[in-house]
Amino acid sequence: CGTIAAEVSSEFMSFFSHSIPLHETSAGSFSVVATLGGVEGEFLLDTGASLVTVNAEVFKQIRRNNDKVVKVRQVGARLASGKVQIMDIYQVESLDLGYGCDLGPVEVAVSNRGGRNLLGMSALNRVSTFAVTATPPSLALSNCL
Repeated sequence: CGTIAAEVSSEFMSFFSHSIPLHETSAGSFSVVATLGGVEGEFLLDTGASLVTVNAEVFKQIRRNNDKVVKVRQVGARLASGKVQIMDIYQVESLDLGYGCDLGPVEVAVSNRGGRNLLGMSALNRVSTFAVTATPPSLALSNCL
């Protein structure tokens, strides 16, 4: 059975042009190392998050390294806790997942509460179809720039 599963997995993965290794967290979630606006960081893969979100500290680094960061609006975002937080949304010139997969410019929410950086659906929707595999942990996608 293991051989059949491996063959199906290979066939399935052939539909995607890129495979990005994921790291499994101690909580069983997946994260990816990505470069946003020239700043490398770890992003929790979060299909429940509408936007790519970074904490204020990471955003300060992005602003220092990149003069092409533009505020586009403010939104009220419902957090996992159920609370609503007002967040500034900025256009950042690039989100690079590595392994030849640059997603180009993305909108990013800035959380003033700290916490983890999130790779949300605003980035994942840019690649059209994507898949997450558990063994090995990876993010399969196409349509990178």
